[in-house]
Amino acid sequence: MTRIKTKIKTKLFSVINYLCNSSIRVICVQVFVLSLFFFIVASVNAKECTIMEPEVLKRYIENKTIFNMVMFDVRPQFDQKMRRITRTIPASFDNIKKELVGKVNELVNKDVILIGEDTESAESVCRYMMKKDYGIRNIYVLKGGMEKWDGPVAVDISEVECELITSRELINIMKSNRKFEIIDKRPADEYYEGHIPGARLGGSSGKGQFSTIEKYLRGLERRKKWEKENVTVVYVYDNEWHTIRSCKYLKYWSWGYKNIYFLRGGMKVWEGEIEKDYLEILKKKVKEKLK
Repeated sequence: MTRIKTKIKTKLFSVINYLCNSSIRVICVQVFVLSLFFFIVASVNAKECTIMEPEVLKRYIENKTIFNMVMFDVRPQFDQKMRRITRTIPASFDNIKKELVGKVNELVNKDVILIGEDTESAESVCRYMMKKDYGIRNIYVLKGGMEKWDGPVAVDISEVECELITSRELINIMKSNRKFEIIDKRPADEYYEGHIPGARLGGSSGKGQFSTIEKYLRGLERRKKWEKENVTVVYVYDNEWHTIRSCKYLKYWSWGYKNIYFLRGGMKVWEGEIEKDYLEILKKKVKEKLK
């Protein structure tokens, strides 16, 4: 890369020197500006993947510097029982090719760490990402990958413990000075028909919730906000069965955030006030009549 740039540089400045010694001064200036732009672009594209030593990553995790970075687990197969580093987002090479075509805003100006099974597997992904230029500040590759990693790893999903709270406990949280966020995981129709005041509609439950890289990134940003503001988060389902079935998954993908609770029994046993979205209910009735 350096040799090529030197040759191009020599040729360009030879042309500039010739033009500037002639009477075509306007062209001289234009060529100079063009050459300056070319070298700026070339210098940006000349970035290389940086190898990160495991000890450096361990320090980042320990001092929480990692909160300002994004870690992608780029191994081809991903399973929730798979041994992985805490806070990593599953992003295989195929997923990166498909999903990062239209630059994900959450990645712009971020430092990204790629973790493969070994160094080489992650480097190939890194070179591709450098070539595509997704607006990422720096891309690092963990030396040795998971094959050599002896640092902290995420807990197995089967070991995740859900913390249930009663309606009365949630009402007390709402009356206190604590910052809280209530996320209603029921279908939209059920939410509009009656939900806990202040609760926001959080989309359907299940593994599809974080099915794309962009959604994983948004979840990571949301967790950072919760940590910064020390938010008490309460998820609400329609009944106890759905709560128990989904809580492990949601807790697992909260990347270790502990201040997360689930309403015991769901909305079927809610003892507090109910808020309805009459506009959405009316829209639904109009649509049904037009069918």
